[in-house]
Amino acid sequence: MFNRFLNLLTWLSHPLLIPTYLILLLFRSNTYLAYTLSPSLQRIILITIFVLTFLMPLLSSVLLLRRGGLQSLLLEDRKSRYVPYFFTLIYYVACYYFLLKLPVSSVIKILILAAACCIALAFIINFFWKISIHLIGLGGMTGALYVLSVLLGNEFILPMILCFILSGLVASARLLHGAHTPWQLYAGFLAGFVCEYFFIMYSLS
Repeated sequence: MFNRFLNLLTWLSHPLLIPTYLILLLFRSNTYLAYTLSPSLQRIILITIFVLTFLMPLLSSVLLLRRGGLQSLLLEDRKSRYVPYFFTLIYYVACYYFLLKLPVSSVIKILILAAACCIALAFIINFFWKISIHLIGLGGMTGALYVLSVLLGNEFILPMILCFILSGLVASARLLHGAHTPWQLYAGFLAGFVCEYFFIMYSLS
């Protein structure tokens, strides 16, 4: 039962869903970001981010799988990750440029661009070492929430703590399934956290 729970958490915390979760948190917060945008524009932004940062990368991977370019959607083999990571990076950059055309806060745009930087970092590291993309995503989200708590208020502290706990649970699940070594998990979380923290802090300061 506990293993099923960990598996569910792993799927729900898929790195491609992190940008959608972050923006949804912003729109449900008590900050100016939730009140300066109309509900209709918020929906447009959320749908755009969900499609370009989750749905399109997923569909591209499914297409690669059906054409024999991938052995599994789980991307367990390091060498199988190059093409999906590359396409995902393109979609994230496209999402950023699409948001540039909308009247939205720079915070939202920077969060997407920071996520793209995490993908680029994972892509580069993957040439040399198999690092946990799940923990890069969760570390990145934790880092982003920490910066938001510093810049926008303390209401992001609780989500940050919950994300940190979730990171530990997902890391345990990946370790139990033999998907990664402990160092690959630690390095993934640290890389994501540092990348998001410094990129967002530098861009918004």
